[in-house]
Amino acid sequence: SAAGQGSDGQRLFDADAAVRALLEDGPWYVTAIARAPPPPHKLIEMAPPALHEGFRGSEGRTCCSQVGHKELLEGWESQGNKLRCDQDLLLAKVPSRFHHLEEVAELDDIFREVYPLIRQYETENALADEHKVLDFRAPAQLREEADVGLPEEGSVEKFVEGCKSSMRFSVRTSHPRFMNQLYAGSDPAGQVAELLSAVLNTTIHTYGAAPFFSVLERQVIEKLGSMLGFPQHIDGVFAPGGSYANMVALIVARNQYFPHVREHGWRDEDRPVIFTSYHAHYSVAKAAMITGMGSNHVVSVPTDEEGRMEPAALESEIVRAKESGRKPFYVSCTAGTTVTGAFDPIEEISQICKRHDMWLHTDGAWGGAAIFSEQHRNLLRGVEGVDSFCMNPHKMLGVPMQCSVLLINNHEGALERSNSTVADYLFHSPIDEEESLDLGQKSLQCGRKPDCLKLWLCWKRHGTRGFARRVDRAYAMSQKFADMVRRDPRFYLLMDPISCNICFFFLPPSIRHQLEDRNMNDAGKEEAQEKLKQFHARLGQVTQIIYRRMQKDGRMLINFSPLKDKDLPHFFRAVIIQQRVMEDDLLFILDHFEVLGKDL
Repeated sequence: SAAGQGSDGQRLFDADAAVRALLEDGPWYVTAIARAPPPPHKLIEMAPPALHEGFRGSEGRTCCSQVGHKELLEGWESQGNKLRCDQDLLLAKVPSRFHHLEEVAELDDIFREVYPLIRQYETENALADEHKVLDFRAPAQLREEADVGLPEEGSVEKFVEGCKSSMRFSVRTSHPRFMNQLYAGSDPAGQVAELLSAVLNTTIHTYGAAPFFSVLERQVIEKLGSMLGFPQHIDGVFAPGGSYANMVALIVARNQYFPHVREHGWRDEDRPVIFTSYHAHYSVAKAAMITGMGSNHVVSVPTDEEGRMEPAALESEIVRAKESGRKPFYVSCTAGTTVTGAFDPIEEISQICKRHDMWLHTDGAWGGAAIFSEQHRNLLRGVEGVDSFCMNPHKMLGVPMQCSVLLINNHEGALERSNSTVADYLFHSPIDEEESLDLGQKSLQCGRKPDCLKLWLCWKRHGTRGFARRVDRAYAMSQKFADMVRRDPRFYLLMDPISCNICFFFLPPSIRHQLEDRNMNDAGKEEAQEKLKQFHARLGQVTQIIYRRMQKDGRMLINFSPLKDKDLPHFFRAVIIQQRVMEDDLLFILDHFEVLGKDL
C-alpha cells in the first residue's frame, strides 16, 4: 500500500507510510530478496544500515533481519524516507520462521560466491589448449597443498576455499580431451536437476514421502521399457550404479528359481551356476559373491574376435553344467563391453535361455543408450526377449552420476517378491487400493535418491531426438578417430570400433620402423600378425609408461587395459562420448602421444 512508481518505472517505497501501517503490529521480519548477478546499476541506492549489519545494497546482498517499528524508523530516518530498488521488500510476521529466512540468505550468499567459480570452471573446460585435464598430485602432495582437515568452527570462507580445492585438484571430466572412462562431463539440465534433488531432499521409498518422484519413476521406466520393445508388465527400479542393478537382477532371478533362499538360504543340493562372457563387467562375479553363490559358480564363456559371447560355446557350457549335476538358471550378456564395446548376440542367446528355462539378463550399462538411435539400435537386436535389462544414462546420455535403472520384462511383482520385507512403520496401505506406489518394496535400499528426476529433466530439455543426436555424434566421432589411428604410422588399431571404444597401441620410435605392414587386421596377413605378436610384451610396457607420463603431464587422459583371453597386453582404450570433442582435439591427442613417447 505504500509503494508507488518512479519516473523510470522503478518502485519507490514510502518508509513513513509503511511504518505507520506497522505501528499497531510488530515485530516484523524484513528480508530483501536480491537478484544475482546484480544489474549494472545499484540494486539499492539508499539502504537503511540498521536493518542488518551485513546489508550491502550495492552488492545486491540478501539480508534478513528481525525489526520492530522503532528500529525501522531509526534506520530509515538517517537515510531519508525513500527506498529505491529493483527488488521486492518482503515483510512477514512469522517469528518462528526467522532461522529459515537466514538459511535462504546463506544460500544466496553461497551462490553469489560459488556460481562464478563454477561458470569459470566450465568455461575453462572449453579452452582445451589453455587448461589441463588434470593438475596431478600424489596423495601426500594433495594432503599438503589442499586443506582437507575438518575445522572446529566453520565459515563461508572455508566452504568457498573447499569448493576451489575440489575443482582445482579433480579430473576435469568435461574437458574434451578426457577419454579415460565410460562417462564424460554432465549435461547442464542434469546439473540443475541434481541441485533440485538436494534442495527437495527426499527419499523415494514411499508415495507419502515422494509422491511426484514415485509417479515420475514409473513413467520413465515404462517409457524405457516400451522403447526396448517389452510387450507388457514393464517394471523396474532406479539404482545407484550398473553394478548394483546387475546384482538386483541376479537376486530377482535367484528368487524365481530358488525361492527358498530368501528366507532359508542356500541348500547343499541347490548347486546354482550362472554364465557370462570373458569380457563381462566384474560386477557379475561380485553379484555372485554377494548373493552367497560364490564367484566360482560363475562360468566365463569364450568370445569371438570382436569380443562377443559365442552362443555355441554358451550352450555347450550349460549342457556340461547340467551333466555334472549343477543347476544353470541365469545368463548375463553384455550390450557394450567395458573394454572393446562389444555387443553380445542377444537374440541367439535368448533362444538358448528359452530352451534351457533360464533367466536372461542384459547388462546395457554402457551400450543401452543405443535404443535412442535409429542408426545403432540394431546392436540390441533381440532385446525385447530378455527378462531384465540395465542401463546407465549417466554414461552416454550425459546425465550426472549416478543414474542407473534396472528394467524387468513381463515378470509382474518379481521385484517385490524378491526384495520386500515387513516394515509397518514405513509401508502403509495405499489410499488408492488399485495402485500402490511405495517403490521401496522393490528396492534393497530404504534411503534412495530420486535419480529419475535427472533423467526426466534432461529428457524434457533435449527430447528423445536430442538424445539420439548425442548418441549418433558419439559413434560418428569414435569412427573418425579410429580412421585417424588406422592411417597414422605411429599407431596400431587393434580392431574396428563397434561402438565408442577405440583400442590401439602406440608404436614407439625404437620399433616402429620394424613394422612393414600397416594393415595387420586384413585377411591373409597372418605373418604380419605373428610379427606384431613378438612386440606385444614391449608394447604393453610402453603403454603403462606413457599412461603414467600422461597423468603427470595432464593435457589428456586415456585409459588402458589388457585382454588376457586374447593374449593382448596393456593397450590404450579411448572412449569418445564427450560432446565438446572436435577434430582438432583428436589431432592433438595423436601428436601428444609422440611427445610423451618420443624417447621410447
